[in-house]
Amino acid sequence: MDEVRSEMGGTEGGPLSSATQEAIRAAVRRYPKTRTALLPSLKLAQAELTFLPPAAVAQVADLVGVSHAAAWELATFYSMLHLEPEGKVIVDVCVQLPCALRGGERLLQELAQGLGILAGHTTTDGQVTLRRTPECLGACHRAPMARVNDEYRENLTPESAQQLVAELNRGRGSQEDAA
Repeated sequence: MDEVRSEMGGTEGGPLSSATQEAIRAAVRRYPKTRTALLPSLKLAQAELTFLPPAAVAQVADLVGVSHAAAWELATFYSMLHLEPEGKVIVDVCVQLPCALRGGERLLQELAQGLGILAGHTTTDGQVTLRRTPECLGACHRAPMARVNDEYRENLTPESAQQLVAELNRGRGSQEDAA
């Protein structure tokens, strides 16, 4: 336990602002069992920092009153919690059954190749993160599809996938034409 604690850092000088720390303390007070506040507290920390570095997970654990190992376990379990910085543009490609049957995996591969990264990674300039969805995005009737930040791109063909790559690369300031 002490190894995990020293590896993750303590709360003194932690990365969270005093406002976020107070919001976490308020969350802890709302629940009869303090451990129940762990997930909402990790979400608060992520909202401030945009991802959860080990020092932030440790600080949240200390504020909630749980072990660092318990906090790390939860942080690594949920796909909506991010342990690494993500790009300014998040591209989620649905690969669940309806999209998979209509080319979701092919779409993911085309985007990965065009961006020069693997699924689950961020471009070297930190602009675009490409992810495989762990769950359906609810646009099965227009498969295959991707969500670019909050915008759905549906009925994606190989041609429209290349247009999306070109658009994403232009947004990154890339001089190369991805077509």
